[in-house]
Amino acid sequence: EWLAACKGEAKALSHFDYAGPMTEAVLLGNVALRAGHAIDWDAHGMRVTNDPHANQWIRKAYRKGWELPM
Repeated sequence: EWLAACKGEAKALSHFDYAGPMTEAVLLGNVALRAGHAIDWDAHGMRVTNDPHANQWIRKAYRKGWELPM
C-alpha cells in the first residue's frame, strides 16, 4: 500500500492530510502533560498562547550558526 502510494498508484492509508493533524494532536497532548494543564494552541502561529513557558517544548533553540530558517 505504501509503495503503491510512492509510485503514485494510490493514496496511502496514512496520507499527510490524515497523519499530520493526528500527529500534531498527539504531540500537543504531550506538551499539555508536561505543562500540567490544558493548553490553548494557535495552530497558525504554532505556539501555546496561555503558557509561554510551554513553548520551549514546541521548537528547539539552536546554537548560533545552526539556526533553521522559519
